[in-house]
Amino acid sequence: MILSLRKGSATLFFWIYLASLHPWLSAKATPNLIVYDLIPDLYQFLRIAPEEKESRAKLFLQLMIRPHPEIYGRPQIFKTDIGTLEQYLDGLNAYLPAIEHLHIRFEEQRGSIQAKFLDAFPDFDASKARVYLMLSLFRFDGKIPHDNPRMLLLGMDGLAKFHGADTRLPVILSHELFHLYHFQVNPLPRDIDQVELYRLIWQEGLATYVSQVLNPDASLAAVLLDPRLAEEGPKFVPMIAHSLLLQLDAKDDASTARYLSYQRGGQVPARMGYLIGYEIAKRTAVTHPITELARLRGRPLLNLVRREIENLAQGLGP
Repeated sequence: MILSLRKGSATLFFWIYLASLHPWLSAKATPNLIVYDLIPDLYQFLRIAPEEKESRAKLFLQLMIRPHPEIYGRPQIFKTDIGTLEQYLDGLNAYLPAIEHLHIRFEEQRGSIQAKFLDAFPDFDASKARVYLMLSLFRFDGKIPHDNPRMLLLGMDGLAKFHGADTRLPVILSHELFHLYHFQVNPLPRDIDQVELYRLIWQEGLATYVSQVLNPDASLAAVLLDPRLAEEGPKFVPMIAHSLLLQLDAKDDASTARYLSYQRGGQVPARMGYLIGYEIAKRTAVTHPITELARLRGRPLLNLVRREIENLAQGLGP
């Protein structure tokens, strides 16, 4: 069963069709993924919003931002001053058709996506997860906040802008749901700033690999969400792996950004850490089940990552 809660109202929709369509779900699974849908609030805003920019931004702040401090109360992620919101709303109109299309597709596909995920990971307690269909103010497509590893924020505007209306939702949701599962069975430390680079690369690589396992027809470009990284990245793997060996224990933001963040331009594609993490996961999954790999941590995980990165740096096969 999927529970869909219309945020901002008292209406609770029980999506019982999943149980009837997928009776073979493992009895161990708890298929009660709760989705808070903020997109209808966007449509309501658009119906009544004035044309004048400042008034429009103030109404957006009142209707879309302030009612949801559980999302937007993160100043390190979101800038919600009136000037910033005016600029955001100026750019939003171009993506409204894509947002609507993605919203419809999510409703159509989420049942089958979740059923497939629970079939692969029956110990995932979906009832503990919370999924928000929201506006990221173009900050991201999908994100799990460090301060709440049970919360998945799906930025419908980010998905529309960065990937388009026809992006493969099963790939993206498989990736993000695996992060939720991973953090259930292998919790993050209390101080997220103490997470080393090797673990971050492993987390992203394993989630990327899982999204391909659950969507075997998806190309490398689709699971990496980056055609350039998929096409040009492999030739840079030995060089980047060699430099990465010296920084596996790094905890600073600059090192993390160097390997895992989007950066425009440059000879080497951005986010090489995703590709390297994917290659490590793909190699180790040959001899270990993913559910076992998801529970690796500490010294055993560091040793595994270091060994595989050494092999990649030398251009050695699995």
